[in-house]
Amino acid sequence: MATKFPNSGRLNYSQRKLHPKSPDLYGELVLERSYLRTLMEETDEDEITVKLDAWQNDGQYGTYFSLKVNTWKKPDNAAPPPPPVAQQPVDDSDVPF
Repeated sequence: MATKFPNSGRLNYSQRKLHPKSPDLYGELVLERSYLRTLMEETDEDEITVKLDAWQNDGQYGTYFSLKVNTWKKPDNAAPPPPPVAQQPVDDSDVPF
């Protein structure tokens, strides 16, 4: 199923709760096969954590949440910060006090 935004989804508030244990929200998350493959290759663990971002919206049928997979990662090979620049001492010999 092609979506407008890859690795995204939607949650809606449930309109009919048949019993107290019914879910408050329902929806779907559509993931690209290539993203799933990447997740599987990154770890040998049985569990994989997928970080999500959500935005609350108002639509024709009420409030819903747009979802997007957060794929940001801190770069492993980030360049170290530059060394501090040595400051020249201030010549305050002409200050009268």
